[in-house]
Amino acid sequence: MFGKTKFEVRQAEGYRYIDLADSKKEGRTLVLLHGMFGGLSNFDPLLNRVQHRSVFVPEIPVYSLEKARLTIPELANWLSQVLKEHAVKQPILLGNSMGGHIALQYALTHPDEVEALVLTGSSGLFENDLGSSRPKRYDREYVKERASLTFYEDLVDDTIIDEILEILQSPAKLGRLLRVARSTHEHNLEDKLNQVQQPVLLIWGKNDVITPPEVAELFCEKLPNATLAWIDRCGHAPMMEHPDKFAARLINFLETNQCSRNNEEQHEEDYSHH
Repeated sequence: MFGKTKFEVRQAEGYRYIDLADSKKEGRTLVLLHGMFGGLSNFDPLLNRVQHRSVFVPEIPVYSLEKARLTIPELANWLSQVLKEHAVKQPILLGNSMGGHIALQYALTHPDEVEALVLTGSSGLFENDLGSSRPKRYDREYVKERASLTFYEDLVDDTIIDEILEILQSPAKLGRLLRVARSTHEHNLEDKLNQVQQPVLLIWGKNDVITPPEVAELFCEKLPNATLAWIDRCGHAPMMEHPDKFAARLINFLETNQCSRNNEEQHEEDYSHH
């Protein structure tokens, strides 16, 4: 979704992926997980800024997995299989929207197999639907209006609209998407977040209308070892809208494995620590 990635895409059985993982590169492998309407290209701006690190990006096969597996717990199981196939051990999981939800579920079910988490616009507590009413037909203006809620700036172009329309006009794809969406709403993790002991960095857009700022604050309150970093004038996909700021916060976290309030490079108005 959102265009084609500029990085080399490899094919595995049932899914595609980008592999910049290399034992000679810095640190644990960073695994990037996109959102429900997302795809590999969502992380291109970030990949351009972290190529010195070992990075693995699987495309979550929402439109090809068996329907029974289109739930957050089953997608976390799928991720476990994929990481084993690629010998990715003790990853740092970075998830946007649904990808953050999957990362949290994976950390809950595989607590000894995750080094840290980075969540941005994550579902798992509460998220607004892109549309509360379903029109009789999906026209371009409606799709543009709904898709624009993802971003603070106007980043929705004809390519994005065409991709979304192609999904919405396919009964099979739309049915799968709705099944996953239902699971993100039903699989609430609030009562389990206290079990997540890994360091967690929350990078959140202050203008996110899908998972609003109060969602980030609740995550920070419920997760035992969480730090919240805000990005102003930013919506639901900070790694796309503000890749430089996102990368700066991410790299600082990766280098310290926590975002200490005392770090001289941090600013009181941008960070809060729980």
